[in-house]
Amino acid sequence: MAKRATSSGAGSSPHLSYMSALQDIADQSQRELGRMMPHAGERGRIAEEIIKSVLSRTLPKRFSIGTGVVISAHGDVSRQTDIVIYDNFFNSPLLSEFGACLFPAEIVFATIEVKSVLTKRELRTSMDAIMQMRKVGSQKKYVVPVTISDVAKPSRTATVRYTEKTPPRNYIVAFAQKGLGPNYQRFCEKLRACLDEDHSHVHGVCILDEGWFAGRRAYKRPAELFGGEGNGLLQLYSHILKAQQNFAVHAMDLDAYLPKEPSQV
Repeated sequence: MAKRATSSGAGSSPHLSYMSALQDIADQSQRELGRMMPHAGERGRIAEEIIKSVLSRTLPKRFSIGTGVVISAHGDVSRQTDIVIYDNFFNSPLLSEFGACLFPAEIVFATIEVKSVLTKRELRTSMDAIMQMRKVGSQKKYVVPVTISDVAKPSRTATVRYTEKTPPRNYIVAFAQKGLGPNYQRFCEKLRACLDEDHSHVHGVCILDEGWFAGRRAYKRPAELFGGEGNGLLQLYSHILKAQQNFAVHAMDLDAYLPKEPSQV
């Protein structure tokens, strides 16, 4: 496993020290479980459970972590998604059965595709799933309370319906990679080529056993990446934590999903 960059001393950031400690816990659990269940298929599941556990401890309590399918009010449906980070304060899944959920696009903050081994083919498959997810999440229906002021009348509160076109954030996490480069620089070159090939998008890719994280800068074509070697999980968690500050928290418009009530006679 690649060495992680570490810092110490009086100048260390408490936030980074805290996140590094959480990463140490995740790394230790991952190594131990990997020794007990070295099977490639099991490693993907192990990585998924570790990430779910750490995110559950680090994200604000308004978020929950689940697995399932994301749908839109227009009938678009995503593929099965390994990790779904969703708002559980104003909203909830439409259905939750046997550990899998049906998530309205309005409540989804981010998704994570988890792979045992990320190959070029698996990367392309994940990109296709992400592009489908972005289509599902590009027409989100909300109801928002607003205050209406009138000089001649007391202020009153009303609800306004609006559509948000920003899709959820999307990440890929793999236990290992194969054929995507012998080092971080070559890996980034191949990732950029894949992103530019058909204008795909991903917010970040993390390779656990190498400690790599590569995030994509917004609105840049050709694709521009940031990140680095070492502390890959720390970079992933930090990116997700910072991004949640910009996630709008509103109640979804249930009328967009549920049948209208019959008119009274």
